[in-house]
Amino acid sequence: MIKRLTALFSIPSYALLFLCMLLQGMGISLSAPFLSIYFTEQLGVSVGLFGVFLATTLIAGIWISTLIGRRSDLGLNRKNIYLVATLCNALAYSGYLLIQDFTILFIYMIVFTALGAPGMPQLFAIAREAVNKSNFTDTAFANSTLRSAFSLGFITGPLIGTLLIAAVGFKGIFSGTIGVFLLVALLVFLFLKSKTELKTSSTEVKVKSFRIGQNRNILLPFLILILMYVAHWMSSINTALFITNNLGGTTSDVGLVSSICAALEIPFMIMLGLLSAKYSNRILMMCGAILGGAYYLVVILSGEMWQMLAAQVLLAVFVAVISAIGISYIQDLLPNMPGYASTLYSNSSTIGRLLGSLVGGGLASIVGYRYSFVLCFILIIISLVMLAVSGRHPLNEPDKLTA
Repeated sequence: MIKRLTALFSIPSYALLFLCMLLQGMGISLSAPFLSIYFTEQLGVSVGLFGVFLATTLIAGIWISTLIGRRSDLGLNRKNIYLVATLCNALAYSGYLLIQDFTILFIYMIVFTALGAPGMPQLFAIAREAVNKSNFTDTAFANSTLRSAFSLGFITGPLIGTLLIAAVGFKGIFSGTIGVFLLVALLVFLFLKSKTELKTSSTEVKVKSFRIGQNRNILLPFLILILMYVAHWMSSINTALFITNNLGGTTSDVGLVSSICAALEIPFMIMLGLLSAKYSNRILMMCGAILGGAYYLVVILSGEMWQMLAAQVLLAVFVAVISAIGISYIQDLLPNMPGYASTLYSNSSTIGRLLGSLVGGGLASIVGYRYSFVLCFILIIISLVMLAVSGRHPLNEPDKLTA
């Protein structure tokens, strides 16, 4: 494993991209856990209106990411796209410092968060191209290692955010997030080399008009990832209340459950990257889905807190699979379209989070927290069936990609 990591980090610009991913995860998680408190207590917005705000910005981000993802594969400079997106993210969080009126902030954030949305998929696309140009052939290991950097940043970010908000209030966490994005932009501007950028002439790019709804080999994996993310996000928003209301747990138990899962995700991502050399991404996705289904079944039947704690091993593997292997699963189906493939994965995650948030809370209020996990289990079973019937080989890509 040490040799593979050494070979991976010897790829030009990969170490820089790893650092950028780490910082990006840290920057987002500095303020993300505290946004709902800021909107409800500082701006006087209801929880429902805050949900509308999140949903609208997510949808706008999906549209812009898809638009940019298609054009990036036609020869747009990926470094410039990522740089602009990172600066737009910094501008977006600046809105929290400068704007106190919710309506104006709503409009401002829709624009700048949408323009910042292509950043993450383009970062994965840049890394994919850097790996492809090297002699390193294990792209799934490269993706899983890169994704683990985001998870590591996402674990450390809230800890720093807690200190900042205690010291200087909400301005501290928003200023910290802005500073992190500006640092990423500076690193990219100064050190990201042009050889990681896509260089193709108009005569070299020959891919026919591609529509995801017209191609089963891509549509099924895209829908599979959406279903898995819906299940994961539904359970995420209901787990804390399930622990306190059904298992008699405390807020400390909730924190312990979250910490165990988060701590296990990173080594599991690295392990999955190693396994990807022996097994196909599709097989790993099926194994992850089986373990995810087992986790939801344990939750449905659990009656003691220790069962929930032990089950986090299953959940950590499932989350590691959809987070680290999922992007390789899509990229390998579209090897010559890394920007669009990475955007499809990012959009599947975003749509899954959106639907999971909308459905999870409403379902729990109707059938209770325990039985809301039944739908999660059903979604995983559907995903397994779709994985079983999905294509086993990379897509024979079209002859000409059009905008």
